[in-house]
Amino acid sequence: MINDVNELIALIEGSKRQEKKTSLEKMSSLCSLFGNPEIGMPFIHVGGTNGKGSTVTYIKSILMEAGFNVGSFISPYVVCFNERISINNDYISDDDLLKYGNLVIDKCKDNNLDLPAFFDFITIIAFLYFKDLYLAKKVDFVVLEVGMGGIYDSTNVCSPLVSIITNVDYDHMSILGNSLEEIWQNKLGILKPNTPFICFKSKYDDLVINRAKEQKSLGKLRLVNKDSCSNVRIINNQTIFDYLGTKDYKINLLGKYQAENACLAIEAINILNEVLDLNIKLDVVRAGLLNAFWPGRLEMVSENPLVFLDGAHNVDAINRLYEFIKMYKFKKPLRLVIAISANKEVEKMIKIIEPLASEVIYSQFNYKRSDTACHLYELSNHPKKKLMENEDQIKDYIMADKKHDNILFGSLYFVSEMRKKFK
Repeated sequence: MINDVNELIALIEGSKRQEKKTSLEKMSSLCSLFGNPEIGMPFIHVGGTNGKGSTVTYIKSILMEAGFNVGSFISPYVVCFNERISINNDYISDDDLLKYGNLVIDKCKDNNLDLPAFFDFITIIAFLYFKDLYLAKKVDFVVLEVGMGGIYDSTNVCSPLVSIITNVDYDHMSILGNSLEEIWQNKLGILKPNTPFICFKSKYDDLVINRAKEQKSLGKLRLVNKDSCSNVRIINNQTIFDYLGTKDYKINLLGKYQAENACLAIEAINILNEVLDLNIKLDVVRAGLLNAFWPGRLEMVSENPLVFLDGAHNVDAINRLYEFIKMYKFKKPLRLVIAISANKEVEKMIKIIEPLASEVIYSQFNYKRSDTACHLYELSNHPKKKLMENEDQIKDYIMADKKHDNILFGSLYFVSEMRKKFK
């Protein structure tokens, strides 16, 4: 029995992760060991490369505004480990995390089994937690974010009410494949038989349509054209957009891509209205979108000097950040503070983004996958670059200079560490 939640979290975090899976056999066996808590649950399943978390947040916020209790399962976290599993805006308590974590540990010991790998471990904890709440009528829906890929992701043992894929691009290629076609095929693995499915239109529509045909879901496929998300602008630190004839949706998450993700959430609610006759009205959708909050995604943590934190951590997300910088009316020269995981396309990311800055600081974070500040600095060609490894030094340097606007980004691990300094 583990009595200290930090000890449990250390045990889970220390489990093997990012292995290349070829089946869901281990996760299915783990669920079977606990009587298959995932069966019969009202899941909304969200996959993709970037935008999963904000799409989860929009859907959760709209459903909450409609009066439902909504669970969510996300990864990674920014605020604390418990953020991964929540009901409405409340993270799982330390006591409940210990309760369900010990259930898993004890059951494995009783059956002479090794403890699950990292993501299987936290997923089964989430399933057990949500199932008990569902049976007690304390949760109505669970919005479930895919961890990595799709077909062999631990969450893919579920049978959802609707499946959603956000933007798809290159990331985790060593596990998901080196071509976009391979990555798409992997992520399309979350589409289930006779299940509504939402994703953006793209040049890979043929793959989507073929998968929908295979799953007898073609009639339930909804392809969202990004061009239908129109007239996007940022005013008073809100993103405002029109979608399919409805004007002036407002969200507090910044950027065109956040408006596009909101459109996926709108379509998810439309499908739930049709399938479950929820009768969620437009004013509820508007209010839910406006109330959605997602930490560490172009989150403003200081006004003077202006400081944003952003989780952009791969080439696609860097391109979206680039788009935001061009769109946002910065009043002062822009400083970028960058720390990136070593397993990313580091050089490409730096080349895309650093020309927009008047000054660049290269740093690192306290995690084994972090690239070194020195290596990032050496890759940079910026005429005004600095190397700064200490987080307190970074904050002090930024806050002492009111003549720059600032964005800190490159990894959610880095954002998580820096957010604690500013909050």
